[in-house]
Amino acid sequence: MNWSFSDLMKHKEPLHFNESLDLKKDLVNRVSEILDVSLIKVDGYAIKDRNAVLVSAHVTGKIVVPSSRSLQPVDLGLDFAINEYYVAEGTNLDRFESTETVLPVQDDQIDFSKAVADNVILQIPMQIFSPDEESGKVPMPSGKDWEVVSEQDEQEVQTKQVDPRLAKLKDLFKSEDSDLK
Repeated sequence: MNWSFSDLMKHKEPLHFNESLDLKKDLVNRVSEILDVSLIKVDGYAIKDRNAVLVSAHVTGKIVVPSSRSLQPVDLGLDFAINEYYVAEGTNLDRFESTETVLPVQDDQIDFSKAVADNVILQIPMQIFSPDEESGKVPMPSGKDWEVVSEQDEQEVQTKQVDPRLAKLKDLFKSEDSDLK
């Protein structure tokens, strides 16, 4: 999905696009954790907006990544929007909000396939679990002298444990109560 910036600036009407991209080779080469990528469907518009081109698209697809816990393949559905402004180099950017994505165009070409691939990578969460791992149906990994414990289980154990240095204080108040009676 390459477009000429100058051609898009000449368009009076929005340019509609609806394409399926094969980004598997690019994504697998860029991110070693990605095991597989389905065709990525991109549906959107490129719209001239004063001295910029706004590309607004809806992206859907699926990637396969390893579980953070078991390394088993997990399907990760993709469904997100991209809104990016493309401007000629040297354009004053004051009119854009700080939260908007504004990219300078180099050599009069907009490579939106690269933008889609970049945004797919940004959609990968830090921790990924299979549905069974999330529901607790699969036991946590363990081995000889070690085990993986969830944060919730660890907090429960810590709240039940009493610091041995403070255990004697518990008996101190019992003896004072019996003296008062």
